[in-house]
Amino acid sequence: MCFSEVIGLTRKEDICVDGYLDEYSDSDSGLYIDELQGMSLRILNHTGGNYGIWEKMFNARENAVLTFKIDVMQEILKTREPARPMFYGDIGGKAFSHKLVVDTYQGLRLHSDVIGGSFTLRGVTFILDQTANMTLKIYTGEDVEDGATAKYTITTNSIGGLLTSLAGRHKYNALTPIELPLTGDYYFLYQSAAIPFDNKLTCNCGGHKWCFNLENPCYNPSRDKWTEWAMAAGVHGVDIDQRDDWPTSREARGLIIHGDFGCDTLGILCSDHSDWSGNQTDLAIAHAINFKAGSFLSGYIMDSEEVNRYTLLGVDGLVANMQYYEERYKVMIEFIASNIEMDRNECLKCKSPHGYKRQSQML
Repeated sequence: MCFSEVIGLTRKEDICVDGYLDEYSDSDSGLYIDELQGMSLRILNHTGGNYGIWEKMFNARENAVLTFKIDVMQEILKTREPARPMFYGDIGGKAFSHKLVVDTYQGLRLHSDVIGGSFTLRGVTFILDQTANMTLKIYTGEDVEDGATAKYTITTNSIGGLLTSLAGRHKYNALTPIELPLTGDYYFLYQSAAIPFDNKLTCNCGGHKWCFNLENPCYNPSRDKWTEWAMAAGVHGVDIDQRDDWPTSREARGLIIHGDFGCDTLGILCSDHSDWSGNQTDLAIAHAINFKAGSFLSGYIMDSEEVNRYTLLGVDGLVANMQYYEERYKVMIEFIASNIEMDRNECLKCKSPHGYKRQSQML
């Protein structure tokens, strides 16, 4: 979990509190829940209730993270919107007119470097001149140097039956979903003695022309919609180790891949590149989670059925602390929404100043 060690529970062991583990002191930001105003570990240990101190703190941190994600994205989406429309459908058209020349390997090459984006493969359609059992292999661009090792080899559909083609007709095969991060090239290839038909990737209409240019990637709007997320080309060749040099074309080589593109909008908040102690926005995120955890923890104490000196005499202080935590939490949320670097990924863009609003849903 990306936020699991952003804040810790306590800086060090207290001999008066049982059950401590070293992992409770893991904190990437240097912030700890028990160092918040009014959150003494020893006092917390005597508040009683249905849960022990460590379980209360874990629950508070987990609920703080979940609440933070919702609250900060609501604030961010006041001025931003998804950079691309959601896509669910086919890459490759169903219409065909004639056969192509068969080759050892053939299929589709998909290229995209949209930061934060992914493609989930959910099905494949073959359009070949023979009925046959099929094998679909997925290669990446990175593994060219590793030889002909496929990242995925698919021989069965989602219910365990064989992948098949149907002579002269479309044959759809539902697959167990495979999520592929958009980090370069993917090759969806098959080998068959069957001859592929010339189905096209795009209609080349409505002002959009098919393109595949690695030096100047073209992710453009079109009626096909997937073209805003990736470039795709039909490919074929003999030497699998030379697939990066195979010719590309608008013919999809008798193959249609079915799935959806999406973007991890929440990835702008937490990633492998987050600097929880050095970057001001990341540190604000850590503070926000810490304040919200303190607010939850205060609520747990006040809702406790245990009657003791602290719960009887400390209610006013708990209420004041909770109010302080919530005020600081709100300040952090507003700061993050205004200052977060939107180039952390490519999921969002600024809303149009002319009031245009694209229909979308939060991820």
